[in-house]
Amino acid sequence: MNIVKHTATEIMSIGKAFAESGMFPDIKSAAQAIVKIQAGAELGIAPFAAMSGIHIISGKPTIGAGVMAAMVKASGKYDYRIVEQTEKKCSIDYYQGSEMIGNSTFTIEDAKKAGTKNTDKFPRNMLFARAMSNGVKWYTPDVFAGPVYVPEEMEFPMIQEPTKRILTDSEFQTAIVKIQDGECIKGSTVTVYDWVKTECQLTEAQQNTFNLLNTQDNGIN
Repeated sequence: MNIVKHTATEIMSIGKAFAESGMFPDIKSAAQAIVKIQAGAELGIAPFAAMSGIHIISGKPTIGAGVMAAMVKASGKYDYRIVEQTEKKCSIDYYQGSEMIGNSTFTIEDAKKAGTKNTDKFPRNMLFARAMSNGVKWYTPDVFAGPVYVPEEMEFPMIQEPTKRILTDSEFQTAIVKIQDGECIKGSTVTVYDWVKTECQLTEAQQNTFNLLNTQDNGIN
């Protein structure tokens, strides 16, 4: 996995572009975007993934369990397999090549002992996040350039998914034009099509229009 290194000037420019795009509801200023991108750079995470997957809680960068899991698989060195995932327990085996190097299991009882808040909300997600985070610390620490946490470990865990961007009709039409032109988000290799698909909450009418796009003709996979 190759992460492009950015200079401080480039990070400031990218952060400004991301903040001004209005595509990230939790970012209110360029400074906040720059902090996220810099935190991602120190952990080996590309700018767009950092903007979407990193949250700063109590001064510490926290990473969504999905991003953490993806980086383990993308490392080329490690892999993981979920052995069990219920509302009471999540158990994950970790591998280096074909060799199993350890197991990380986190139960609802562990969560209660640790004082994890909101154990009654999305327990499967919470247990997976804690099992994944522990496993990365124990068995794959070199995937990241520093210690990592999931939001569920912090004092104010964010179990729910981040709020998606709601587009006005004007913004949606602008996005459609950019999709048809095959454009990417400024400062990123992520296409406008993928951004709308994953980061936006569309109305029924907008979704119908979006579904009609001929992705192959527009060079979108």
